[in-house]
Amino acid sequence: MEEFEEQAIANATCKPKIWKGYVDDTFTVSDRDHVNGFLQHLNSQQPTIRFTMEIKKDNTNPLST
Repeated sequence: MEEFEEQAIANATCKPKIWKGYVDDTFTVSDRDHVNGFLQHLNSQQPTIRFTMEIKKDNTNPLST
């Protein structure tokens, strides 16, 4: 998976500012204007691998309780 991610990021038109991966999660920082395009790019690289995203809302992280 790491090789796939590195190649997908290298081929991206708009690269994220930060990309940190751990097991099956990633933490990514990117310009708001490029988030959806980057997600589409990732999902177009390999038909069997699908990325989803949760966006910070109301100044809270999606997974915080």
